[in-house]
Amino acid sequence: MTVDALTGGRSLDAARLNSLLRVRFPDVAVESVTVLDATDGSASRLRIALTYAPGRDEGLPPTIFVKRNLEHFSFPSEMYSTEVRMYRDVLPQLRVEQPTVFAIESAGDDVEFTILMEDLSRRPGGRLGIVLEPNTVDDVGAVLDTVAGLHAPWWGGDRLDSEARWLTPPLVNPPMQFWREIGPRLTRRHLERGHRAPLVDRSVWTDHALWNGFDRLLSVMDSGPHTLLHGDVHAGNVYYVHGVDGTVGGLLDWQLSLRGCWALDVTYLLITALDPDQLAGAEHDLIDRYLQRLAGAGVTPPSHDEAYLAYRCHVLYGVLMWLITPDGVHTDEAQLGYLSRCLAAAERLDTLAALAVG
Repeated sequence: MTVDALTGGRSLDAARLNSLLRVRFPDVAVESVTVLDATDGSASRLRIALTYAPGRDEGLPPTIFVKRNLEHFSFPSEMYSTEVRMYRDVLPQLRVEQPTVFAIESAGDDVEFTILMEDLSRRPGGRLGIVLEPNTVDDVGAVLDTVAGLHAPWWGGDRLDSEARWLTPPLVNPPMQFWREIGPRLTRRHLERGHRAPLVDRSVWTDHALWNGFDRLLSVMDSGPHTLLHGDVHAGNVYYVHGVDGTVGGLLDWQLSLRGCWALDVTYLLITALDPDQLAGAEHDLIDRYLQRLAGAGVTPPSHDEAYLAYRCHVLYGVLMWLITPDGVHTDEAQLGYLSRCLAAAERLDTLAALAVG
């Protein structure tokens, strides 16, 4: 199948790739392009193979990952502009594990975009996170270290005020407002029929508990100190790089980045990347590990008890996201894996009581 057919008629041929890549690699010469795989979810994703003219690859790899906006997108457009600005303006300043970006092109509002980046499936020792595949506690701890490295430089919010004012707090964040608007309808649909319904005890997870809980959670999430949040650190938005010096964790998909309470990122990672038994046995040590990394970066962290309460509260976010997510965005098996882990954590940790939702 041609590149045009897989990108809705938007050309991504050799000439187009040369135009994008030559901004940073002026002597590159792409001669041909082949699509290896393509998927659409909240964005268009392609993995492509490139053939270069002899001696004209400029050190670029034979395969590249491409992320682009969907031509028709029913979610807040800020999700696109946020991701562009994160990859273009924020991540290059941070000393955290991240994919190499070769080119970014966007329209004036940053909503229409093309990002060419490293194909992480080719990274030596690399492994993409998948909720249906097991992780070790040490692997998840390595991602947690990267999360702490992301949070620490922005802790307290002063730097966000001066350098990234477009990152909005939870109570006015467009995606959060959107989830609140459409969430009750989508949740009822998924709980009245479909593969997720048997997992959910509706005597516990009533509409009141879910959505009054979300309102309460937004207030908790908006409490200080603010930091820069990835906003979507579930098990499938991370990757692991295993090397002789140990494992390093990385983060992908920055569409939902915002500012707010650190516990959103930490909680969502832990409750989705570990199975319930692993989580119950390791959560206190992992929270302490995160707090120690903050302290090592010069941040005065919350106490363990304060952190643990925030962690218990933020579990609701995972429950709601996997009740809202439309069918087809992930496989049914992945949706069930995510939702079952989030529900198990919420019920064990008594998240509704932590949020004081009666």
